[in-house]
Amino acid sequence: MVDEGDSLQAVEESVLSSERFWYALDRQLVSSGLRLLLLLPSFSFLTAFGALAYAQDSPAWWDKIEPTVNLSFAMTLTSLTFVILFGYIITQIVHRHRTQLTIAHFQSEVNRLNLEHRAVQSLHGYEGLVHHMSSVRSKHTLSLSYAVISTMLIIGIFFVNIETLNGRILLLLSFSFTLLSLGQHLSTRSRPFNMDERTGLLEAYNPPIHPSTLEMVFSDLVKTHMDPLLRSEYEVYSKEIESCFIPGTNPQFAREKILMTLYRHSKGLDFKTMETELSEVLNDEGMELVKSHPVFTMEEWLSIIHHVERSCPAFFRMIGRIEEDLGAGRKTITDDIVFEVDMENVVHERANLFTLMHNLSDEPRTIVLRVQSPDFRPHDLAMTYRLNPGEKRWWSNSPLPLAAEGDDDVLGLMSGLLRDGTMAWQSMLPERFGEATVSVRLEEQSGDLLIGRQINVRVRSKYRERVRTSGSITANLLGGLGLILGAFIKIRDIFDAI
Repeated sequence: MVDEGDSLQAVEESVLSSERFWYALDRQLVSSGLRLLLLLPSFSFLTAFGALAYAQDSPAWWDKIEPTVNLSFAMTLTSLTFVILFGYIITQIVHRHRTQLTIAHFQSEVNRLNLEHRAVQSLHGYEGLVHHMSSVRSKHTLSLSYAVISTMLIIGIFFVNIETLNGRILLLLSFSFTLLSLGQHLSTRSRPFNMDERTGLLEAYNPPIHPSTLEMVFSDLVKTHMDPLLRSEYEVYSKEIESCFIPGTNPQFAREKILMTLYRHSKGLDFKTMETELSEVLNDEGMELVKSHPVFTMEEWLSIIHHVERSCPAFFRMIGRIEEDLGAGRKTITDDIVFEVDMENVVHERANLFTLMHNLSDEPRTIVLRVQSPDFRPHDLAMTYRLNPGEKRWWSNSPLPLAAEGDDDVLGLMSGLLRDGTMAWQSMLPERFGEATVSVRLEEQSGDLLIGRQINVRVRSKYRERVRTSGSITANLLGGLGLILGAFIKIRDIFDAI
């Protein structure tokens, strides 16, 4: 077993080293940075159109150059098209090879975790992530195949000459296959992934489910958005960090305070103050673990928090509003309950509705949370919650500092509020684009209204996603039409000759 583990580790290090080089090349020149995968086919369209336009007659100024190059202007542009498409094939090979290395690295990491008895395959979202990566690889293969066919058709023009009908048909078919290749590539750019970075799978991972009621708010939110590999590492990290809590510290409170402090650090909390806050729940070993963990470094935490913040802006806006109220010493709407609700201002695909409820009284209360909207599904949703009193009154009517010794500060009260409060997270599915409204009511069991809020949002598609999808569909459609047109012209020419 040891030998097998060492062998897997050696393979993984080799794959990682190769991926790091190819991913750097891909990021700087191919798929990002210079974006040769988009630039080269675009230039090939210009040269192909120029060759078609001057297939019969070269421009007058070319008469002085043609004896030197011994090619007509159209054939020169065709040669240039061949060079560009050859470069396009090279970039396709680089991009697909990098994708293949990423998938191989992913699989080797899964095998390593299986040897450590951490079955990643059983985690939610694993199958969807694997299917996405395999689908992207298949599309890259198809895109590369179309590019190769397009280049071979260009080579055929040199044998029949572009001045002939067959030459122009070959140029049209080459143009069509290049469009099909570009269409396949555009459909893979929405959810990029890599294994060179620890957070390289976050964009590709789409959480299939999430809890409707968050027990440990920050922990549940972070784990929901982590890809299976990162979530598996986080479970180990949680156990390691829990062994470093100061004796007598509530583990749930400590975990929430650590994540809350890291979030505040990402928003500008200075490093010294962050260390002071973390030292209230962690011993020296835990502080060292947070600062120098091999997987969850400060940079990785900032990337993870930034990703979660972009995915659920309503949650962070809501807790930001509560922090402002705590810092300013504002009173709650009612004396015995904290109630806050928020939702994205602009909704794409689905809306995340977050509701925080906390009982400030000394007696348990049973309340009904009702969500109603004519523009979202479900149209009418009612959930009954039993709100128990908190460990202490996690609110203050006096202004508080953001961070201070002890828990009588904004970070301490906010951590306790998230731990003892009840956070509901509902996904609302829009039924139409445009303006939409959502009504959120907190009611007694008898139906009497306690607190009500109405949220106005705008539902629309993602602009970049819409452009990519439209571009991919258009390229595939035009490419298919070009193939049909080329075949039709050739068939008509055959019948005319008869």
